[in-house]
Amino acid sequence: MSGLSKQDKDVILDFYFRCGDEEHINCGRDLIAAHPEAAELYGKLEDTLTQLDSIKYEPCPDNLAELTVARLKLAASSGQSHLESLLAIEQQKSAEQARLHQPVVTTRRAFWRVLEIGAAAAMITLVLSVLTVSRSNARAKTRQTICQYNLRRIATGLNGYINDYDGFAPSVASIAGSPWWKIGQKGEQSYSNTRNPWLLVKKGYVKPEDFICPGRKKAESINFSPGQLAEMDDFPSPLNISYSYIFMCDKTAQKFRSGNPTVLMSDANPLFEKVFDRYDPSQACSDEFAKVVVDRRMLQTMSTNHRGKGQNVLIRGGSAAFQNRRIILNDDIFTVKGVSLYQGREIPCDPDDTFLVP
Repeated sequence: MSGLSKQDKDVILDFYFRCGDEEHINCGRDLIAAHPEAAELYGKLEDTLTQLDSIKYEPCPDNLAELTVARLKLAASSGQSHLESLLAIEQQKSAEQARLHQPVVTTRRAFWRVLEIGAAAAMITLVLSVLTVSRSNARAKTRQTICQYNLRRIATGLNGYINDYDGFAPSVASIAGSPWWKIGQKGEQSYSNTRNPWLLVKKGYVKPEDFICPGRKKAESINFSPGQLAEMDDFPSPLNISYSYIFMCDKTAQKFRSGNPTVLMSDANPLFEKVFDRYDPSQACSDEFAKVVVDRRMLQTMSTNHRGKGQNVLIRGGSAAFQNRRIILNDDIFTVKGVSLYQGREIPCDPDDTFLVP
């Protein structure tokens, strides 16, 4: 493998910080996607700057201008108090100097100096606030991009599987009404929808780390040998997969085989986050799913993988893009049509009704 040139490294660095025009940024993206050493360098850069995660994200307030003016007034007020103190001192000096027939030193210069310091302090506070928000947004954009690469790699493995299995998507046999949420539950019976994409890992089409979104706060990589992976029937826990996969029933499978555009995967479905936060595969039983009632607010919620700003969505054919909406191909990808109460066993009845779980 040939080494990276200095120009290549500069391109990767510029891509990380989003420097340059769109063509330059796309050049960095393509380099990382095509060159393993470039991807490794990018990963090291990401790891090196993880200390930025300690900076608490605070959204830029709508009344930023008013807050800035208020800070300036406060600084001026503090300066005025300091000025009064200086005037008192100077008056005392003036009386003493007059007695000794010495020239009096004016305090006007000190007054303006105090105001300048106050204004500079307020401006520094404003700049730091803007820089913090910009840096946080840049990191969020980087995570979105890496997430897209993950989905595209999964799409590549999925296409390989489909070609090898006569057009069939990865799917395990299941009984109608079986739970789709019990990730990691052991046994031959299919207890989770994640057993379907796990076949891509089990048979070596996709690496398990490709199923981890970098924007996911609670996520764990799977560190097993290929032999161990081949013996497993599912992801060990919800922490090992950051994405939701299409629920494959007979009707959705028929649509998939027809070749029509289909949503295959996206960042994690936000409706069931609390269910999986509490879920322990080692203690799973048939009635552990906490019923979820979907209200109007929940229908507007985006995936938490990217701070609720939207989700990357993978369409059949390998197209992965960030969407700030849930209605894709005229359907809410996170719900079953007509269902507002979820008990972990719902099945879409319409082939055009995409349901991504978990």
